[in-house]
Amino acid sequence: DGTQVGATLDRNGLRPGRFYLTKSRRIVMASEVGVVDIDPSDILQKGRLRPGNILLVDFEKGTVVQDGDVKAVIAGKRPYAEGIT
Repeated sequence: DGTQVGATLDRNGLRPGRFYLTKSRRIVMASEVGVVDIDPSDILQKGRLRPGNILLVDFEKGTVVQDGDVKAVIAGKRPYAEGIT
């Protein structure tokens, strides 16, 4: 819908997904480091996706939502424990 974009790796994680989040409000993700020159003083966070992980950018909220938070929202929509009697 144009308001969010996400990335994930398959469970084998054959191609790495490395990302930089900058103080100037950019996110850069690629399979290799150094695809884009970024001033080290501008880097707020850097990391990599691991197999089965999710990274989500929400443009409306201006946030980067990381794996645990994305999965908590999804799991909360269908509480498994409530279906077990």
